[in-house]
Amino acid sequence: MFLLLFILVIGYILKLTLIDGKTMITNAYNPRLNITDDSIKSGNIYGIDGAVLAYSEKTENTYKRYYNNGQYSAHVLGYTGIGKAGIEATQNFILQKIDDETIQRLRTFVSDSEVEGNSVVLTIDSRLQKIASDLIGSNNGAVVVIEIGTGRVVSMVSKPNYNPQIVASNWEQLRTDENSPLLNRATKGIYAPGSIFKIVTALTAIRNMPDVDNFTYECTGTAYYEDKIMNCHSKTAHGTVDINTAFAKSCNGYFAELANTLGNEKLIETAKTLGFNSNIPFELETSISSVLLSATSTESELVETAIGQGKTTVTPLFMANLVAAIGNEGLPMQPYLVDHVVNYNGGVVSRTLPKPMTAIFTPSEAKKLTEMMIQVVNSGTGRNANSEYFQVAGKTGTAQNPHGSDHLWFVGFAPADNPEYAVAVVLENANGSANPSVIARKMLYNSIYREDN
Repeated sequence: MFLLLFILVIGYILKLTLIDGKTMITNAYNPRLNITDDSIKSGNIYGIDGAVLAYSEKTENTYKRYYNNGQYSAHVLGYTGIGKAGIEATQNFILQKIDDETIQRLRTFVSDSEVEGNSVVLTIDSRLQKIASDLIGSNNGAVVVIEIGTGRVVSMVSKPNYNPQIVASNWEQLRTDENSPLLNRATKGIYAPGSIFKIVTALTAIRNMPDVDNFTYECTGTAYYEDKIMNCHSKTAHGTVDINTAFAKSCNGYFAELANTLGNEKLIETAKTLGFNSNIPFELETSISSVLLSATSTESELVETAIGQGKTTVTPLFMANLVAAIGNEGLPMQPYLVDHVVNYNGGVVSRTLPKPMTAIFTPSEAKKLTEMMIQVVNSGTGRNANSEYFQVAGKTGTAQNPHGSDHLWFVGFAPADNPEYAVAVVLENANGSANPSVIARKMLYNSIYREDN
């Protein structure tokens, strides 16, 4: 009995250390994050464009943290003063780590210099942060832009945002706000994907039906499955459609029939290979994108899942990384926010190297999906993403929301013939004041040509 109790205690300690440790260390309620050495000036946080996003200044016997235009990058930067969040939490020890401590402390005796921690240079571009924030406007939602070849997250914006400078004084209001401004919707927001999930259903068919291009369906605008009535948008009758036309027009009936032909297990298997129901390694806390379908799920549950409804949920970060893999011939790169760390003299202490993940598409699958996504933009539901400067490949989505108006999606990448950046945009309870396809097009343009502007 004592041996068993000893093993259980050891097991619990290991769980706290290995599994729960990171979450506990970076939790906003952890008081240890505020216990700092007042003789050390925390390092700055920079954008990849050199903009100073966060810095410290001495006030009497302590240091105060300041943020430049902090509202644009609030959910990336996080906050201090009442615990810590975001990069302020996950990079806390780096920001307070002293490089060449002996030299720095000797300097304080002969000059007015301060002992400084290392600074963190992020992958995000401050200009893109403002553009994304302005484009979302008063809507709730998120934008994520990833550099396809490296995995660098060049823009990550969540709305509603907050001013990290005054979080402590507004804590109760922020904490109880029904719009959850403290929630990073880009990484933690879980949404029904709607029709952007048809990428997964289409891939399942490509993998399991050698004659998939010959699989057609007569769409009348409404279809019936068990206890589920399946309508296309506005009950539009698309007529006879194949996979390419159905994908471009986002025909719900076709993809429901396709999934019903394929069966539960094949759709589950494909979703699993794409990373559903698993964590994405990332500097900030993320929610798991999930497909809650089983071999015994009903026909209604299957067809709902096939069009991105039911119990299927995704995060914007996950979907941006998924379409980035399509643009990278099937190979996803691990997304990251910290580009490199510099010391008080500006010397590089460490640098994040791009890290390939396991391939989730074959090059031929990626090519086929790219061709289908180009049709969406050129002649289908994604025409608002069409650009005169480059070819966009993408997919739109409308996700039914039981608590209000539909959520609207766009995911894609550009240029389609030589992909550089991938984007995911979601707008909650969209009221017509913003269009995710337009936001995506403008974010791709400003990402591709940002050095020229």
